[in-house]
Amino acid sequence: MKQFKQLLIVIILAVVMTACGNTGTNVAEGDINVSLTITDQITNKTISEESYTVTSGTTLEDLLQDNYEVEVTEDGFLTSINGHEQNVEENEYWTYEANGEMVSEGIADYEVQDEDDITFDLQIIE
Repeated sequence: MKQFKQLLIVIILAVVMTACGNTGTNVAEGDINVSLTITDQITNKTISEESYTVTSGTTLEDLLQDNYEVEVTEDGFLTSINGHEQNVEENEYWTYEANGEMVSEGIADYEVQDEDDITFDLQIIE
């Protein structure tokens, strides 16, 4: 009987310790969370404002192509999102920031990081 009580205590402790180890998030190991806002400053419209969970190593191009209709140059630079196209003749270009800082590399080269806050803006560049 004493062994049974000890075994029961060990099982209860194992269950409690396992439950305490749960961080309360449903994100699998290797997954990251990214916030993405897309605006057309020319027409003053918000195209999208979403959060995504993606696997580590995902490029910004992959994230966009999985969730939007996009056009990208061979160099990995964005030219259109959901029909909102840049217009070189009118100096209207897509730009993006990650965590409040302008990014100059193409979206094909930018790997999103956990808790990135990314903003795309179609705007006039003078």
